[in-house]
Amino acid sequence: MTHLKINIVILISSVIFLISLTQDCVNYQYFGSIHYPSYLAFLLGWTYFDGFRWEGLVWVANLLYFLGIVLMIKRNYKAVFALIISSFLAISFIFFDNITITKSGRIASIIELESGYFLWLISILFLTFLRFI
Repeated sequence: MTHLKINIVILISSVIFLISLTQDCVNYQYFGSIHYPSYLAFLLGWTYFDGFRWEGLVWVANLLYFLGIVLMIKRNYKAVFALIISSFLAISFIFFDNITITKSGRIASIIELESGYFLWLISILFLTFLRFI
């Protein structure tokens, strides 16, 4: 893939990622239906990465996504590995029935995944799959 094509793919993926941050990512049940914004999940998701909550591990997909972008720009073949792992982590959230909503460990049932999550997933998968072309 030429350097120009790589830059275009990265730009499109990044725009989709940024649009995802403007949407809600999940609707959960906790004393009523709550729509959780994607930008909060992006900014605060790392706080659940403490070894006990799987939500924090899913958030690592963001780090691997950005690492994949940097490695693609540098034309490093290891970008594929970072992007594939990021894709698997992002897809794994589909299988969650509950999420931890407080640091004290309160659990809430997921009602539905919303457009912010799916745009985030598309941005990662788009970059991953087009990396092979």
